[in-house]
Amino acid sequence: MEKDKALQLHRNLEFIGLRAQATSVGLLQLCAELVQVKVIGDEAVERIKDAIHRDIVVSNPRGRDRDEFSTTLRKRLDDVFQQAVEVHRSTHVGNAHEFGAALMPDLEARKAP
Repeated sequence: MEKDKALQLHRNLEFIGLRAQATSVGLLQLCAELVQVKVIGDEAVERIKDAIHRDIVVSNPRGRDRDEFSTTLRKRLDDVFQQAVEVHRSTHVGNAHEFGAALMPDLEARKAP
């Protein structure tokens, strides 16, 4: 049953185009942000990695060496999430106001009389 649900989710994500690297980077950044402000903990990050792992294993067409693929994939996911945490520590993301100002730097100038 869990494999069927994972396969259906994979198909839905693929259908709407959420297989892109930018989406993945956004997810990694979101996880790093949520961990930093203590909204989620290590257990939640592990569940997120488990969900990603499950989806990729389900979509893997290989019949042989599935266990080796699964083990290698998990190690790579662990490494990628760790890299995201390290990148987050060294960069200032900013708050919502700073984000808005970066998107539309001249907006404040247009509002001024």
